[in-house]
Amino acid sequence: MKYQFNVRGGTQGCAPHVDYRVKAKQGVMSTASRVIALRPELLLNISAVRPGIEARFKFEIDNAPVQFGFIVSGANRCTYHDGAFKNQTHLLRQGCNGIYYFPETSGILESDNESGVFVVSVLTTPSFLDMYFKEDKRKLTCALKNVISEHKNQFYWRGTEHSAKTALLMQIIHNEYSGGVQKIFLESRVLELLAWQLNECLGADPDEKQNKKTLRTKDVERIQAAKDLLVKDFENPPSVAMLAKLVGMNEKKLKIGFKQVFGRPVFEYFREYRLERARGLLVSGDVTVSEAAYQIGYQSLSHFSRAFRERYGLNPKDYGRVRGGC
Repeated sequence: MKYQFNVRGGTQGCAPHVDYRVKAKQGVMSTASRVIALRPELLLNISAVRPGIEARFKFEIDNAPVQFGFIVSGANRCTYHDGAFKNQTHLLRQGCNGIYYFPETSGILESDNESGVFVVSVLTTPSFLDMYFKEDKRKLTCALKNVISEHKNQFYWRGTEHSAKTALLMQIIHNEYSGGVQKIFLESRVLELLAWQLNECLGADPDEKQNKKTLRTKDVERIQAAKDLLVKDFENPPSVAMLAKLVGMNEKKLKIGFKQVFGRPVFEYFREYRLERARGLLVSGDVTVSEAAYQIGYQSLSHFSRAFRERYGLNPKDYGRVRGGC
């Protein structure tokens, strides 16, 4: 099985466009998978590999598009055969997101056998981004300037998890429009998603960058362990002080580090995690609204419904009915 994506054209008066193709065995990809060309230089790819299947794709890139990738659920393992990441394997789990530019690169992409993987990616050309930054290149980093100039250097930037990104992804995946109206809607949300990523990539202040540098590998591991402990018991989550004690970390450092790693404070993350778990339960159709609320630790159905409505714009009962068939 194989993924192939490149930028075609762009010479002798031919406008550039993103060429994306996937060859997969029957039954590997979910019916949710689709590719939508919003413009010649802007392509939306929703790719869902079914769980319980050993999916292993080769990929080959020559003239690279710029990829804005989001792991909605499951996990991917990406092993590179060329360039700066040669012989490296990156594990991308649910919530991972970033901007990637890999010219003249090949490798292997494997989905998690148990969970499968659900990915939303936006592929665009360097010239498409250049159109927006033509008069404002001073604000770009050297690495992004190289991307827009189509240098052969590989570029990899990892974004933080954020509820606003998740909300945009849900709107893209679960919209009810069709035809031309759908394309207008999707393009608006895709451009907003790109703006979020680029703003985050470019907008971190020097103090924040410095703080990130002080996080050692051991600190990140402890923060990851704190997150696992936080979501282990929905009804009785540990306090921040207890989390810090359990993972052997200073409380203040845990608070700062947690926001750096996961994009938001500890209990905002906990709230979003619970609601996202409930959303998945409702979409599956296997539980009632009351059961979903109970499983994620809400004792009051009205409190759960209000929180869910604020997060996803629909009552949980309506969400389960409308989205369950997607």
